[in-house]
Amino acid sequence: MGLMFQPSLCLLGDQEFSISQLTNHTLKPSEFSVSNFEEIDSLSIIDTLDSYSNYLRKRDISGHVFLLLPNITDKNILRRVIASFLSIFSKVEADKIALYPYGNASFLMALNSIERLVKKNNSVWVVAINAIDSGYGLDSLVMARCSMGHRGLRPYKVAVDLDFEGTDTATSNITKQLGLVCTHLLDEIALSIEGEEPVWLESIQFLSPWITADTSYQLIDSITGPLGPCNGLLKALCVYQQQTNRNISNYCGLQIDVERYGYAVGVLYRWVNE
Repeated sequence: MGLMFQPSLCLLGDQEFSISQLTNHTLKPSEFSVSNFEEIDSLSIIDTLDSYSNYLRKRDISGHVFLLLPNITDKNILRRVIASFLSIFSKVEADKIALYPYGNASFLMALNSIERLVKKNNSVWVVAINAIDSGYGLDSLVMARCSMGHRGLRPYKVAVDLDFEGTDTATSNITKQLGLVCTHLLDEIALSIEGEEPVWLESIQFLSPWITADTSYQLIDSITGPLGPCNGLLKALCVYQQQTNRNISNYCGLQIDVERYGYAVGVLYRWVNE
């Protein structure tokens, strides 16, 4: 059995888009309207959540919710985020909301817990929301439902490390770990551009035994720009949809998400077709 992902809502600015637009490279964010260009702080995530409330209320969410957020450490702000979310979704109970405020790393930090709940036949939703940072980019929201099925992604190794100093040591450590446990040639690697010199650039060498000329690279933020916690979830949604369509036998994929001065996380995926 593997994880199945069903996208429910994807927003850039105030316009919806589909996963197919990302995988087919037909998404053009420059055509999307930008809500504002003002410099923000952590409180802006509450404003962004409120601004998306009309879209969210149209979705019938219940059960367990994993809320993926930018890197926020202020507990008062996190409490306000929960209160705002509960005011939108009356069927969601407070004790069934799990917050993952780790920025880019949020989705992969939550992945093992998501898988555990899904295996118990729980209703599981993942909601990622990001507010623009320093006047660059677009607010974004991505929502998907997770379930278990005979065809899906199976994470078989998640590596996590923390690097407060921003020296990219954590990225090197997780890449080494994944390179050591990998047993199949990589069909696909999902990464982020993140500026002129990506944090994984020096670490990719540790995967060299598993990378071939046939390995494809998924760099969705080269299309969308920085999306914070939405980026990791979108990577998984793209991997899932593409593999559903092409069904590569013995598929093996890798995803790496890094939050500067925070967590670096990587996962190896296999494709299940039982």
